[in-house]
Amino acid sequence: MISNSLLKLAACRGWHAANENEFVFGDFNEFCITAKTSDVLTSFFTSIAGIAPENLIELTTWLEQTRFPMKLVDYEMTDNFIAIRAKDSAFSGTAKQMEKFLSMFTEKLRELQVDPGLCAICGLPADQMALYVGLYCHIHPDCLDKEGYDFTAAAPAEDVREEDEDDEPDELVMLAPADGALPCPGEEELAADKDGCEASGDPAPPEIPDAARITALAEEFSGERDQFLQDLAALCAIPSVGGAPEEGAPFGRETIRALDVFFDIAKRMGFKTVNLGNYAGYAEMGEGDEMVASVCHLDIVPPGSGWDQDPFTLVVDGGKVTARGVNDDKGPCVASLYAMKKLKDDPAFTPKRRIRVIVGLNEEKGSACMDHYRAVEEIPVAGFTPDAQFPAIYAEKGIATFELTQKRRESDAIASASAGAAVNMVPADIELTLKESGEQKSYSGVCAHASLPHLGINAISVAMEALEQELAAEGKTDRFVEAYRALIGQEFDGRSLGLDYEDESGGTTVNPGLLRIDGEEAVLTINIRYPVTFELEQAKARLKEKADAFDLEVNWISNLPPLYQAKDSHLISTLMDAYNEGTGLSGEALAIGGGTYARSLPNICGFGPIFPGDPDIAHQANEWMMIDKLLAGAAIYREALRKLAG
Repeated sequence: MISNSLLKLAACRGWHAANENEFVFGDFNEFCITAKTSDVLTSFFTSIAGIAPENLIELTTWLEQTRFPMKLVDYEMTDNFIAIRAKDSAFSGTAKQMEKFLSMFTEKLRELQVDPGLCAICGLPADQMALYVGLYCHIHPDCLDKEGYDFTAAAPAEDVREEDEDDEPDELVMLAPADGALPCPGEEELAADKDGCEASGDPAPPEIPDAARITALAEEFSGERDQFLQDLAALCAIPSVGGAPEEGAPFGRETIRALDVFFDIAKRMGFKTVNLGNYAGYAEMGEGDEMVASVCHLDIVPPGSGWDQDPFTLVVDGGKVTARGVNDDKGPCVASLYAMKKLKDDPAFTPKRRIRVIVGLNEEKGSACMDHYRAVEEIPVAGFTPDAQFPAIYAEKGIATFELTQKRRESDAIASASAGAAVNMVPADIELTLKESGEQKSYSGVCAHASLPHLGINAISVAMEALEQELAAEGKTDRFVEAYRALIGQEFDGRSLGLDYEDESGGTTVNPGLLRIDGEEAVLTINIRYPVTFELEQAKARLKEKADAFDLEVNWISNLPPLYQAKDSHLISTLMDAYNEGTGLSGEALAIGGGTYARSLPNICGFGPIFPGDPDIAHQANEWMMIDKLLAGAAIYREALRKLAG
């Protein structure tokens, strides 16, 4: 429960309560704050992503030496968040004292140049806000299911209690959302259930490789480092954003220029090269009836705004390189070529299978490049795409989208409604108009990625719950509201829709992402991520039966089947051996709810380039990679290809 003092502070600040008043969250001096009470202690959480190491040290000193309006017990810094515990009692924890403490704390953060608007995962500016692992913060939706950069990694937990204080438990628990979000006193706009992680529990995050091991791996390419950067610069200089199709250029002229640069590098290295009609191409070495591959792409997303430099000029700053494509996917492509060159130059290496680096030119706009490759070329018997993350990804859930359509009745209370920007995002806002009064209403939520809906607050669900109560009090009805509350409510697993299921790859997640209501019909568009052993056709039959009870028509729009390679399969076990031997870890393969380039060809899985603990800054302004991480990836790719090729 939340203490009366904290509840009073939350109400005065316009904060929200969640998990049946287990914790509150809101803004304070533009910083996102989460707070909870346990016994006589109140814990405050906020993101300090982006904080400089020297300022991190100053912050710890300040916490330990400053006299505050509240009695601090201890603090902890981890995963870009700081958690501070303080006494919550009649004499040390009034709402006024809490407010004074938060004022001092946030002012200190500003003094230390902590930007309150940075993504809690990658540390770059972000407009969206969400509950990430139960903590309110700024975030990029694309970062939600990715490893980030931990700016607090070097900060130890400290005990700042006075010697005569009674013993208190030292552990600070990072909250995860549970059931039943309720409004703070005086608020009626936001009420939403928050589920925890999947029933089986979130898997432990992958271990972060030791920096010394990364450096040692990169050193294996020390003799090629300068040439590697020259080749990467040449490739990044091409603005290979997919363009309108032309004769001989199915994805635009710039993608062909990038392909030509790739071929120039590969030919210089002594590889056979093949152009597949300017849809795709490859570089190849070795002999044998079978072939293994690294599958990359040379097309990029537009640079967009916010760059501190020319996005097509590779900038080397210390150990970091910045340009569009260094992460996604030109850097890993060059790393794959250098990995293959090392194998070619190894006199002791006599592979049983040929090795290819395959490049596509249309990954960012649908992977039609690989459709063409499959139609005209040999399929690898095993391989990986360095367009994902480390370690190996053995399972990607299925991704499907369907519509629920219901004809409107004269007696329905809602005249119109609109919500959502994209079906793969948790909608953050909904606007609607009631019939009789013409009253316009808006409800707010918190945006998140559709694969992790429990990290957001769905504005449609908020609105339907509130309207159900309001309409009942006024003796009015709306058939769509009734259907939504009965079939979806605040669920994330699709239980009431007949879609819930779980296996080793995780559980079903359901995201009602788009809603349109007019005088003729209500159309709700839903995105689901389903486990690899999920029987979709059986689920469709269950869904239809549930929908028929509310006169809802089901229309399946799209389905991307799951991708699965058993953890003990030759491909996954081989890649994990290469990764663990290189990093000195004992990591396990990953299952994810998103989709990667691995789906574009059979016998392929995601493998790199992002190491655990690193931010994924693909598609963002000032896209960058650490040079050592690119070269360490090359060393791991080399050993993976060596093992796969026999």
